Amino acid sequence: MSTHAVLEWRNGLPYSTQFNDIYFSASPDDPEHGLAEARYVFLQQNKLEQRWQQLPADRPSHFVIVETGFGSGLNFLAALQLWQKTAPAQAHLHVVSIEIAPFTLQDLQTAHAHFPELAAISQALCRQYRYLQPGINQLELPEFSASLTLHIGDSAQVFPQLQLKADAWFLDGFAPAKNPQMWQPTLFECMARCAHAGTSFATFTSAGLVKRGLQTVGFQVEKTRGYGNKRDMLCGQWPAAHLQAPPASLPKVAIIGAGIAGCSTAWWLASLGCQVHVFERADTIANGASGNPRGMLYPRLNAEKPQNDQLAWRSYSFSLRHYAGLHLGDEAFQVCGLLQLGSNPREHKRVQKVASRYADLGLLQKLDAAQASLQAGVALTHDSLYFADGAWVSPAAACASMINHANITLHVQHTINQLLPQQPGWQLASSAGTVSDFFDAVVVCNAAEASHLLPDSGMWLNPVRGQMGMIVGQAAMQSLKVILCGDGYLTPLVAGQHAMGATFAPGDHNTDLREQDTLANLEMVSKLSPQFNHANSAEVTFARAASRCGSPDYLPYVGPVLATAMLHAQTTSIDHFAALPASQGLYAHVAHGSKGLMTAPYCAAILARRLLNDFGTTLPQLTEDSFWSGLHPQRHLFKQLGWKALLEPFNHQAAA
Repeated sequence: MSTHAVLEWRNGLPYSTQFNDIYFSASPDDPEHGLAEARYVFLQQNKLEQRWQQLPADRPSHFVIVETGFGSGLNFLAALQLWQKTAPAQAHLHVVSIEIAPFTLQDLQTAHAHFPELAAISQALCRQYRYLQPGINQLELPEFSASLTLHIGDSAQVFPQLQLKADAWFLDGFAPAKNPQMWQPTLFECMARCAHAGTSFATFTSAGLVKRGLQTVGFQVEKTRGYGNKRDMLCGQWPAAHLQAPPASLPKVAIIGAGIAGCSTAWWLASLGCQVHVFERADTIANGASGNPRGMLYPRLNAEKPQNDQLAWRSYSFSLRHYAGLHLGDEAFQVCGLLQLGSNPREHKRVQKVASRYADLGLLQKLDAAQASLQAGVALTHDSLYFADGAWVSPAAACASMINHANITLHVQHTINQLLPQQPGWQLASSAGTVSDFFDAVVVCNAAEASHLLPDSGMWLNPVRGQMGMIVGQAAMQSLKVILCGDGYLTPLVAGQHAMGATFAPGDHNTDLREQDTLANLEMVSKLSPQFNHANSAEVTFARAASRCGSPDYLPYVGPVLATAMLHAQTTSIDHFAALPASQGLYAHVAHGSKGLMTAPYCAAILARRLLNDFGTTLPQLTEDSFWSGLHPQRHLFKQLGWKALLEPFNHQAAA
C-alpha cells in the first residue's frame, strides 16, 4: 500500500496533516470521549441497539452499514461491540467503509490503545488489517459474525460503484469545510440509490449543504443535539412510504466437487447463512490437485496481461488474510517469504517489467543477486522479485477447515452425472440414484469434469498434469529461509523435509507417478542455487501427481452458466453485463490452473455474494461488474456472438 494517512500525534491523539483535523476528539475529564461520541452520534442516532434486538432470532439475517471515512476504525469497533451484545446469533453485520488514506497497522494499534475495553475487537481487526491495496479489501471477522469491506480510494470514484442496500449510514469523514470533495452530490445520490424504506443516517455535522443535499434526494432530515460542546448534528431516514421488498430467503445450494474451489465456495456461502450440500465423487475431500501436502501462495505477474495481474493481486492479499483467519497452525500455513528468480533471459526480463510496474504497491521488491542471497540464506546468482508475505499452505488442511462448518453437509462417494432443471430449482442425478432434495442453486466446481455436466456451456477446459515431491533436507539446504521459485519451487525445511515441484504437462490427464518427473523436479532444484549441486542425490520421501484444470486465457471461469439456446436467441448485441439474461441458478467455479490455492478463495467470495444477489439478498459486492464479466464462464461464447464490448470494460479497467 503506497499511500497511508500522514499523522501527527498530538497529546497521544492522531491528527491529520492533510485535512488539518483530529480523527477523534478527547477531553481531559473523559479519556474515552472519542468512543462516547461515536456511540452517541452513530450508534444511538441510527437507533442500532433497538433495531438489532429486533432482528429475527430463528433465521439468518444481514445488516449493512456504510461509512464515509474509516479513519482510526473507532466507529467500526464501537459498532462491533454493540453488535456482539445485542444481535442474534444468526445475524451477520456488513460494514462498508471508504477511506482515501488508511492508517498504517502500527498507527491503528496506537490509536486503539486509548480504548482498552475494545482490545479484543481491535486485535481481531488488526489481524486482518494487512496487505491492503487500492480498491476493495475484504476483511472477515467470523468470531463476531461481521465483515468489513474497505474501499481504499477517492470517494467520488467509489460512490457510483457501490452495489448494495444500506440499512444505516455513518456520515463521518472530516468536516465539509475541510473535506469538501467528499460532501458532494455524488454522495447523496449514492445514498438514495442504495436506500430502502427505513434506511437511516447520522452525521456529526449540521452544515446546510449536507442537510439540503440529503433532502434533495429524498431523505427525511432531523436536526438534533450534538455531542459534548457541539450544538447540533443531523440524523434521519429514507421515508417508510417507499415500499420495502420482503426479506428474501437464502438459497439452498449444491456444490459439485470438494477441492479448493468447492470447499471455498461452500465456506463463503455457509458463512453468509446458506445451507450448503457438497458432493464429492471420491471418498475424501481434496482428492485432486488440492490434495498436495503443500502449495505455494504468491502472484505470478506478467506486466503484459493486466487483467490476469489484477486477479493475481486481488487474490494474493485476500487469500493471505483468508488462510490466516482459518487458524491452520504452523504445520499447515507459514508466511516465510518467497523469491521469484530471474533465472533465464525470459524470466529476467519479466522480473524487470514486473518490478517497474508494481513496486509502488508495496507487496514486492526487486533484489539483485547479492540482496536475494542475503534474504534467502543461500547463494543465488540472479536478480529476483521478493514477496515478503509469500507463503505455503496445506490445501488439504485448508479444505478440511472450510468444510467443517455447521451450515455445510458433505456427501462423499457421490458422482453427480446429470443436473436436472426443475421449476424452480434443480435436482441432481448421481451414481447412487437421483438425489431427492431440491436445490435453489448449483455450483459446479469439479475442475475438468465440469465439461460432462455442462457440455454446452462454451467453457474450454485444459487439463494439465503436475507432479510434486518431498525430499529430506541436506546440509547445503539447512539455511534456506524463503521459498525459491524458478522453473519450479523449493520450500524451506519443515519437519526435516523440503517440498519441491512441480512438473507441467498440458493435455495429460494421467496421475500415475513417474520416475522421470521426480528426476525433473530434482534437476529443477539443483538449478535454483549453486549450493544445491548435490540435489540430484537427495532422498525422495514422497511424490504425488494430479491433474489441474486451466483455461486458454489463464483466467478461471466464475459465474452463472446461462442456457446456450437463450444466448443464441438474443437478437441484439449486448454491451453491458446487466443486459444479460437473468441467472437460472446454475453456476461454475473452475479452471484456476496452478494458482487455485490463491485465486479460489477470492473468486468464491465474490461468487457467493453475487449468487445471493441473484436470489434477492443484496449484500456489498467485492468486485465491479466489469471485473465480474471478465471471469464469466461463457466469455469465449460472448466473443463468438460478437459481444466483445461486454468484456472490454474489464480489460480497460484492469489496465488502468
